[in-house]
Amino acid sequence: MADRDRYAVASQLAVLRTCPEVIARLLKRSGSVLLAAKILVVSRLLHTKLSEHASIHKYIDALRARLARLRQKLLSHIDRHLRNPQLNSDELVDSMCAFSLATSSSARDVLRHFHHVRAEAISAYPTLSEQPDAYPLDALQLWIRTLQDTNAIFSRQLSQALAKLKSNPLFKDPSLWSIKDFDYDIHSRWIGDDLKNFVPYIRHDDLQPSIIVDHLTTWAPKTFDTYISNVNLLLNSIAESSVVVNLRSKCLKLWMSNRRYYVGVEKDEVFDRLRNPFRQRLGHLIQSDSRALKEVSAQIAQSVEDRDQTTSQLSQSIWKNSLGSMDISTGAETFLSTIRDNVYGDDQALHSAVSSYQQWLVAMDRWQSTMQELRHLKWDDTLDDLDEDDDTDGRIESLLNSDDPQYLEEELSHSLDTAFDLFHATADELTKSVVGGAESERKAAFLLRVLRNVKQHLPIAYTNSKLASSVVNDLHFAIAGYVVNYVMAKHHSGISKAAKGSMVQGRPLWDGVPQLPVLPSPWTFKLLRRLQLTMANTGTDMWSSMAVAKVKSMLRESLILALSAPNHNESITNGVEKVDSGSRVIAVISEDIQLPNGNANESADSKTADNDYKIQLFFDMTYLAHATASPPRKETSDTFEDYLGKVESESLLSPTSATRVKKSAAEYWKRSSLLFALLI
Repeated sequence: MADRDRYAVASQLAVLRTCPEVIARLLKRSGSVLLAAKILVVSRLLHTKLSEHASIHKYIDALRARLARLRQKLLSHIDRHLRNPQLNSDELVDSMCAFSLATSSSARDVLRHFHHVRAEAISAYPTLSEQPDAYPLDALQLWIRTLQDTNAIFSRQLSQALAKLKSNPLFKDPSLWSIKDFDYDIHSRWIGDDLKNFVPYIRHDDLQPSIIVDHLTTWAPKTFDTYISNVNLLLNSIAESSVVVNLRSKCLKLWMSNRRYYVGVEKDEVFDRLRNPFRQRLGHLIQSDSRALKEVSAQIAQSVEDRDQTTSQLSQSIWKNSLGSMDISTGAETFLSTIRDNVYGDDQALHSAVSSYQQWLVAMDRWQSTMQELRHLKWDDTLDDLDEDDDTDGRIESLLNSDDPQYLEEELSHSLDTAFDLFHATADELTKSVVGGAESERKAAFLLRVLRNVKQHLPIAYTNSKLASSVVNDLHFAIAGYVVNYVMAKHHSGISKAAKGSMVQGRPLWDGVPQLPVLPSPWTFKLLRRLQLTMANTGTDMWSSMAVAKVKSMLRESLILALSAPNHNESITNGVEKVDSGSRVIAVISEDIQLPNGNANESADSKTADNDYKIQLFFDMTYLAHATASPPRKETSDTFEDYLGKVESESLLSPTSATRVKKSAAEYWKRSSLLFALLI
């Protein structure tokens, strides 16, 4: 080999050996990928030239392997640039030219690869992004930029850049030989004219406008389908409505602000498909939040069941010394809370159930604020930028500020109806299990208190004010039945005596001419007193007008049954009551009243005593009629009034005397009614 050939091989080998070092440094420091691609082309030319010398095959093969790895790394850097929506058009064109040089691709190949890279990026954003919530906005921005870049770059800019690469020999590129590592001033004379005059062959004129539009028309819908699918998957993982609303606003504003640049897509179709995932997700969140009422129902059912094993912790009395001596220097919240708990019968189980419901209620009412926010979002600035006709602006604004909120309101209304229907069904089942069972009055009272809190705090969007009315009615009936049965059982003896007739204990207190009763019998007063105490012990907060009306009607029915016993007209002899059930006798004459001696006046005295008893019974029943008066329940009062008329008839009073008794009973009820405040 001649000396000149050896010097040429040495120079070319020195440059080839430097190429991998320079390429690696450029990639490591995020340098120009176009410059790296040019160096890669130079290295390929040098490798081909030096391959003619067998003596250095082993060495240049090792360099080739390294250059192959660097080529893959360079292509990865190029793809990273191509998927970056923040690059300007000049930077993108450089990356495309680098890809064309590194792969010997034509302009059409570059377009195909560019769309492929962007499609992969849009599809992979959820896994690549450090903040998955940012995917809808970032991927949409990349999709929009692809539409813009395709129209802006491939129509002319790329072809011009590729043509420029072909206009001058590669080895005469100043950017290439300005790198000191190549020592161009030393090695240039030994490179050889065939290398110095090399011009890359790139087909730059194979892209007509129709081809660009065809590519875009195929790529855009397909990629947008992928984008919408990914958005749906991502939104399904977001549980906060505020995040969904915020993403919706940002994505739609981004779409509208770039709407004029879209080519190859149907603008209205893109708009409709873009807003649908967000409103559907909001609808699903509404359904999910409303279904949480089922968990509240389950907690209530468990609390009812637990009342079989546990005793509810009663609130401390408001009259205890400990309550009066509470420290209120830091506020009276504890004192007020104790008063509230006592008045409303609150215990830990009720607090827990109501608290769970309140949390659910807050979540549901928050949707009202969300819908108001959607209705009042401002799109004017974005719509003004569109520079389109008023009809288009009006349609978009109507869909965003009217149609979508209306859809969510209907979804909220339907979801609340479904949730409360299930709640009503659960309450109805619990009521059926409670009535007649153990601790029925305590369980019924607990359910009533829960339902009262629910009915007093319904969601704004729920309009059924008669929620669980039938259940409340059944619970009131159960509690009223318990109270009346308990009271009647406790006063069975006194009522039995009144039913069988006995000497009137208050006879000496009769007044007027003729003498007539002015006070009720002790059994009457004691009956009402125990009724009042039993109602209070059950819970003063239980007694709504409906519940009190049920107690009154049931008490009237029970009194009629008790006082209309078969032995009501049984004769009374010598002041001793004879009972059919056996030899048991009950003395019913007061100890301080002496029995008369002899038989001469027994018949007359017995007749007088019997009539006095009937007159007193007439007063007692009139007094009880006032105590149990309930105008809304006339259908139950008629029977009692019929019985009262019968007692009046049996008393043999004149109309004037009967009127006096009625007036006295009414006056006495007026004076004593505050003693039985729960009945008023």
